[in-house]
Amino acid sequence: MTETSTGRATGAQTITVGMARRPGTEPPCADGYDVQRRGRRVCAAVVDGAGHDGAAVRYADITPPVITHIGMTMGGLAALTTAGQMAHAYDVPPHACAVYARMEPGQPTTIHWIGDCRAYAWDGTALTQWTTDQTMGQYLRRNGVAVELAAPHDNWSRTGLAQAGAAMCRETQIPEHVRLVMLVTDGVSDQVGHERMEALCRAHAADPQALADALTAAAVANAEGYRDDATVIVMAATPVSPGPGVSWQSEGEPC
Repeated sequence: MTETSTGRATGAQTITVGMARRPGTEPPCADGYDVQRRGRRVCAAVVDGAGHDGAAVRYADITPPVITHIGMTMGGLAALTTAGQMAHAYDVPPHACAVYARMEPGQPTTIHWIGDCRAYAWDGTALTQWTTDQTMGQYLRRNGVAVELAAPHDNWSRTGLAQAGAAMCRETQIPEHVRLVMLVTDGVSDQVGHERMEALCRAHAADPQALADALTAAAVANAEGYRDDATVIVMAATPVSPGPGVSWQSEGEPC
């Protein structure tokens, strides 16, 4: 089942949101997502739980709205840290990765993440990955280990929300002129591939919901027949002419 949502006009620009989630071949789905709006600001989050046990599924379902609501008022670092504290309400803290974005017309898009959920941006020409996976594979590459030796360790996440804090969470800002941002779980980034994702952006950039649907549909099973849960949020800001005498200002709150 694909789940969808669309956006609304917000003055000088409209931010349209497309969302899609496609359960993998091993139920139940342990991906979660949420979008929260206030005025001209949109906050979005996707969470990828490890495994499919009851705790992982419940945690991945309840934490995305916590992240978007805390993020709206306190910023992305506080949002991930709060969600991380929730993991310790379980006998064994579930492992989960997350990525959060705050988009507002006329402002850079702020990204916070932990683990291997990713943020990408399409500038009309090329698709750029703006996050770096916190995996053992990426750690080995950064320290000079050959690609073929590092790749088998890409599914070994070095940290997750249960360890979220100022020293572990990462942050970046996507320039305001880049108006299409995507948040994805590794069921998309691992099983679609960068070139295919870029081609889908080129074909569907004008329709965020169509792009989200296409990205989840493009996820294919591996040689063993396994396909991971795949979740996408696409956020797109499109210029709109404001009415006479209308001016807009940033809300000026934490990122």
